[in-house]
Amino acid sequence: MKLRNIVYIAVICLFAGSAPAAVPAGNPHFSVAFTNCVESIGVGLAPTANVRPLVPAEFIPVGEGQPVTPLVVRTARCRIAVAGLPPRSGSIVQIGAVVVPPDGTGDINNYTIWYYTSDLPLAAALRLTGVDAQFVPTLDYDYDPVSNDFAVRVPFPGAPRFSVAGTVAPSAAPAGSFLANWWRKTPAGRIVRMSTSVPSIAIGGANLTLATAPGSRLGQLVGGGVFGFPIIQQFNNFAVAGMTVGSSMP
Repeated sequence: MKLRNIVYIAVICLFAGSAPAAVPAGNPHFSVAFTNCVESIGVGLAPTANVRPLVPAEFIPVGEGQPVTPLVVRTARCRIAVAGLPPRSGSIVQIGAVVVPPDGTGDINNYTIWYYTSDLPLAAALRLTGVDAQFVPTLDYDYDPVSNDFAVRVPFPGAPRFSVAGTVAPSAAPAGSFLANWWRKTPAGRIVRMSTSVPSIAIGGANLTLATAPGSRLGQLVGGGVFGFPIIQQFNNFAVAGMTVGSSMP
């Protein structure tokens, strides 16, 4: 086991005050419970030629063969409980390419390009499966329910760094269930599926823009320092959700 992973296990035990048995060390299967969540979803279009090198051959971007392909940016703030550990308030930011469902499941399937979280147990558990989850304790998630102003900032030590900001329009009307699969190929060649099931979700609207340094890896991916979401913009909330993480393909 890599020294970095051993350090993550030790830090989890220190922060959570739990026995090491609660941590899925060396086990690529674990679950996460999310409660009291708000979530933004933005889908824009990035040059397929830029996206394709970041997506392994096992996955097919939905824009394959076209000039552009959908890129999704998701942010969420929840109470997060990893593998039976006590719940903690934390945030998650994900960027990925929308792909053809590899196993025929899910309302949406995305290949994970970058994953950030302020929750240390979640970052550590994902890293132990081989997913390159970045622990960013300084991740700033700011939502004002009075003005509906919204801003999420991924600063150092996150890389690449960026922000998503604008206004949102929450909804209280439930719109049914939703299943999202996020995939990642590990350095060892294992395919990991992060599958989040939301039994009841309220889907609202948003007007958001992503900003990053034009020369950053993200800026090079989207073709500039500003990226909009003309395909989908949502601001959602849900009371509970569950994520299962495990190897789905050899």
